[in-house]
Amino acid sequence: MKAPIPKNEEDLIHEYILRTYLLDVLESDIETIQVANFKLHEPYLNFVEFVLKKLRIDLRDIKIEMKNLNIKVYNQKRVNEEFVQYDYSAHGYTGYNRYWDAALKMHTTKLLEKYFRGGE
Repeated sequence: MKAPIPKNEEDLIHEYILRTYLLDVLESDIETIQVANFKLHEPYLNFVEFVLKKLRIDLRDIKIEMKNLNIKVYNQKRVNEEFVQYDYSAHGYTGYNRYWDAALKMHTTKLLEKYFRGGE
């Protein structure tokens, strides 16, 4: 169910969800890289850490904007094997965004590619 909020606020919620999902993925990947047997270990680790730093800065800015707009996004809930849901509140209204796992991964992959190119 969508709350009756402006499109720019819906977009802000969506961007926050994508970035928090990407943050979780990259933090998990850092752990994998640290135990992986790469010949050139440090460059991979440094690159992912660089992207994480930029991502955290962007998330901080989004959180500040959400706080100013009185928007709160709650933790992910698993609806079933294929869907996850993020509840949110905005201006006294409550709503949720549901994402198909494959679609969430696709959107997050596109976002990660932008970070890799330095576009975000």
